[in-house]
Amino acid sequence: MRSFWASIIGRPPGFSLEARIFNAICLTSAVCLFLTFFLNILLGIQQLVILMAAIFIIAVICYYYARFKMKLNACVIVYMIAINGLLIVNFKYNSGINGPTLLIFILSYFLTLSIVPQKQYWFWIPVNLLIVFCLLLIGYKYPATIINTYADTKSRFIDVGSTYVFITIFIFLVTVYVRKGYRTEQKLVEQKATELEIANDTKDKLFSILAHDLRSPLASIQNYLEILSEFNIDETERLSINKALLNSTRNTQQMLGNLLFWSRSQMEGVTVNLVKLNLKEILQSTFQVHQTIAEEKDIQLTDNLKNGCLVIADADMLQLIVRNLINNAIKFTRPGGEIIVSDDIVGDNCRIIIKDSGIGIPYQQQTDIFSLKASSTFGTKNEKGVGLGLVLCKEFTELQNGSISFESKPGVGTTFYVSFKLAHDASNNKVELEEKLVKEA
Repeated sequence: MRSFWASIIGRPPGFSLEARIFNAICLTSAVCLFLTFFLNILLGIQQLVILMAAIFIIAVICYYYARFKMKLNACVIVYMIAINGLLIVNFKYNSGINGPTLLIFILSYFLTLSIVPQKQYWFWIPVNLLIVFCLLLIGYKYPATIINTYADTKSRFIDVGSTYVFITIFIFLVTVYVRKGYRTEQKLVEQKATELEIANDTKDKLFSILAHDLRSPLASIQNYLEILSEFNIDETERLSINKALLNSTRNTQQMLGNLLFWSRSQMEGVTVNLVKLNLKEILQSTFQVHQTIAEEKDIQLTDNLKNGCLVIADADMLQLIVRNLINNAIKFTRPGGEIIVSDDIVGDNCRIIIKDSGIGIPYQQQTDIFSLKASSTFGTKNEKGVGLGLVLCKEFTELQNGSISFESKPGVGTTFYVSFKLAHDASNNKVELEEKLVKEA
């Protein structure tokens, strides 16, 4: 019911609080006018019957143009003119001061404060007071112009009493809605404040990266090049410097790639293209590139991915995730260590497993490993990162409806698990693939 009501009056932030209140009042007053229409038929007040029907139509039209055509200001003006016109006629044909019109004027004043833009208060509030003053003056000076519609005192008490009850309930409902809307607006403001704080923290993090983490490897590259150009060094030293220069350039390229990917995802959003992929085939090039890097560090990188595992994923995102995880494994594994990349079937998911025998993740850092709170660290050969790799892995995995987790023991090693949904047409060979994995395990 709440969802339905929210949909017909407009949802924040697309509709302001004033717009939602106006839409709600238009609908509510239309219902009330519709019911009052039949009451006036029973009382035999033909003039009010016609006027009620006209105001009912105006209320419905105002709701339509305010809700669907976004013409709030124009609709407020039309609605206020119609309501004041209704009250003037109601005062004349419904017993003047002896009827319920003055009570309804109080309701009109309340609605004016609720739905009229604040800058229009100076106009509508004086209009309301002026109309009441003029009607009271006319009723006092020219009582013959006021038509008494009550057959007896009982009908008058019933009319005034029922109007008071209606106005009380109406004011209560509007007040409750206004307070609820205020709380909703307050929550939105608090949410935006939180998002702004996060954005500022992110900005500070990026500036820190640009100021320090990227400057350091670039300075090292510059130093290497100055040594090569200014000093005569033997071939062994030259090869050593060239190798160090290559590693520094490679690390800087990885850092820049992660930084650009993440910055673009934050500013422009990311388009996810989920398709059916063969896990072995799509990761083959990624594995070959890192095979060479691992060999340079004397690390054994083993590919145990099985043929036939089809997943629903985005090819570029999947490669970036696995590339970052393997790169981290190489960075934090000492020479002579081992990294194994494998996969298995868990329910309707294919799980990629990247296990290393590296230095592990300290326990105090494990809770923040997927956030910008995690500080960048040096690898076993002083390889530098910016702390964005795992943030990207988590964000991009979740965008593909996947999940990522890890197990790590300091001094023993780390294992990352990345799961993606199996492709629908892979369900037929799921049992065969599971049997194959069990046999080869």
